[in-house]
Amino acid sequence: MKKEENQNIFKIKPAARHILTIGRDLVKDSNTALIELVKNSYDADASQVEISLTGIKNKKGIEIRVSDDGNGMDRATVTGIWMVPSTNNKLKKTLSEKKKRKVQGRKGIGRYAASILGDNLTLETSKKNETTILSIDWSDFDTEKYLDEIEVSIITKKEVKEGGTTITILGDEEKLIEWDKEQIEDLVKALKRLVSPVHKKELDSDFKIQLSFKNLPVLGYENKNIAVEPFPILDVFDYRISGEILATGEATLYFENAIAGLRPEEIKINIPFIKGEKSCGDIQVDFKIYDLDTDSIGNLIERIDKKSLLSESGGKLSRNEARLLLKQTTGVSVYRNGFRIRPHGDPGYDWLLLDRERVQNPGTRVGSDRVSGFIEIESEEKSHLMEKSNREGLKENKHYDRLVDIATRVLLEAEIRRHQFKLKTGAIRSKKNITETLENLFDFSDVNKSIDTELEKKNVPKLERQKILQLISNKVEESNKVIEDVKQVIAIYQGQATLGKIVKVVLHEGRNPISYFQNEIPLIEKWIKDIQSRFDQKLLDQIVSRLDAIRRQAVSLVSIFDKISPLSVRRKPHATELSVKKSVDNVIAIFATEFKEKKINVTFNPGETDSIFAWSEDINYALVNLFDNSLYWLQQQEEKFPKNIKIQAENEGNLVKITYTDSGPGIEEKFIRDKIIFEPGFSTKPNGTGLGLAIAGEAIERSGGTLIAIYSNSGVHFEIKLPSFKK
Repeated sequence: MKKEENQNIFKIKPAARHILTIGRDLVKDSNTALIELVKNSYDADASQVEISLTGIKNKKGIEIRVSDDGNGMDRATVTGIWMVPSTNNKLKKTLSEKKKRKVQGRKGIGRYAASILGDNLTLETSKKNETTILSIDWSDFDTEKYLDEIEVSIITKKEVKEGGTTITILGDEEKLIEWDKEQIEDLVKALKRLVSPVHKKELDSDFKIQLSFKNLPVLGYENKNIAVEPFPILDVFDYRISGEILATGEATLYFENAIAGLRPEEIKINIPFIKGEKSCGDIQVDFKIYDLDTDSIGNLIERIDKKSLLSESGGKLSRNEARLLLKQTTGVSVYRNGFRIRPHGDPGYDWLLLDRERVQNPGTRVGSDRVSGFIEIESEEKSHLMEKSNREGLKENKHYDRLVDIATRVLLEAEIRRHQFKLKTGAIRSKKNITETLENLFDFSDVNKSIDTELEKKNVPKLERQKILQLISNKVEESNKVIEDVKQVIAIYQGQATLGKIVKVVLHEGRNPISYFQNEIPLIEKWIKDIQSRFDQKLLDQIVSRLDAIRRQAVSLVSIFDKISPLSVRRKPHATELSVKKSVDNVIAIFATEFKEKKINVTFNPGETDSIFAWSEDINYALVNLFDNSLYWLQQQEEKFPKNIKIQAENEGNLVKITYTDSGPGIEEKFIRDKIIFEPGFSTKPNGTGLGLAIAGEAIERSGGTLIAIYSNSGVHFEIKLPSFKK
């Protein structure tokens, strides 16, 4: 830069504590620090990395050693790269020196995380018959000195050695105490999940991790060696969905049902971009789902046993051991270049909010404790999924939102097929048609016949038999009155659920009138005060004009509540004559503004149809839920596709048939064939409740009609049939 007159040049000098800030203070825990060192060994082309934790009895401390057989470093590399914070070496050199592995480190600070493990670090590394030994006391950096004032010991000597690097860290008694059983078990689990068990082509198969413990005062880990391997239960599952999703959203997936033993089902879908999401590159997924009931765990153990995946004791897994393994391995992990990005997949880190969805819809959704998920993402340059500097996962940006959306949508494809299978096999009960269930509950017609026959066989006089049957009939009649009350309550709750779907419509349409009132009324009040002090015809005309505008806005606001008022009333005791045209037009009016804003073309041909005999609230419930579904799915389509909803009515004998179609993605034929779409809780929306079609079907049946779905390859196709009104 050009130096101006009287200008001084100042150079920033980092404080010595900067090293601790980007190291010890940045990472979450000791396990994170060790994993960073393991990644460095991988980047150095190591075939094996050994981690040892040794208790130092006389000094009451701990020695942690990480040793690998990789390329090693010469003195120039140690001083020019290893000792330089935030070096961009791995940004420029994305492949390892010999094996051309994709390097893991990017930020140039991971090695400084070792400062959390202990104050004294010794680095011994060899390359080209040269061994360099570096000694660091991290406590020296916790001073008021500047970074360039800290003296670090470094020795280089010539010796015949093939390479490799060993980092030895000494910690005091406090550091030793940190390594309790829970901390060690967390380390073992983290290392077992560090290397991706799927798509191993991304990793060299010769990279092994060995973990050893010596003289540790921890029960079970006093002296123990562990060859780190992925958890064996990952080789089995109840259900599985896997495949690839391209950056464009095109997905080719495969669903497997191990319980039924069926061939994998291919699923081809397109996952559209929503809510301003941005591409997260190509990703590969593998989700394994487990049922946790006793029978399912037993079947899982049998499949594990057939694969010779034994328990630690050498025999067949017990149910408790199987559940423990599931607990250790469930969660959805994210991997890049074959290595896991923590904490995605850690126990309790439910980044996809699976547990929340399961609470809202336990019949269909699976919680994080039932899924072992693996997601492979591309490099930061291709995916724009950036890791946080503190190694606490991915940065939450629009690319991250896209990753969450894709993972949720893929898992949903498995969840709905799992739910369908369970319904078919009777593993779960159907909850649809509550009204029919209630009516059947007190249907004693067959029972009456049986009782009459048995009484007749026992020579009970006819008059006595009739009295007994009349008592039963009276009881049934009382029960039916209760059923009617229950139906009324169900209808009210369904109305409230439906009303919730259009709250956003009310808020959106009501915002403009209310804002107008807020802005204009203070101004009118000011003008009134002015005109009270001095009459002004022009000012009076302005007041009259604004009051007229307020009247129009008030009329608009009232009309909004008029539209939704039928959805909030209690059920009337009897059905009435209704105009098909008026009934449908009323519901279209509720969504008119939203249809216009989202460029959805709605056409309605009422035809020369008879009136229908129904309850108006039932018709409203059904149509609101059909419109709500169409609004969602039509918005998922690309702009180039048309967005149409068509409704047509016609007479069909003693019925009126209302045909409802849209130009959205439609419904899979098998879901229509099995009628699962009307099952409460079943939804193909990522955050759906699965109540919409269930409420619509129940409402139409309550008015004596039917709602059926017909398969179409060009959107949804529903038919509503209701009884005609006959005077």
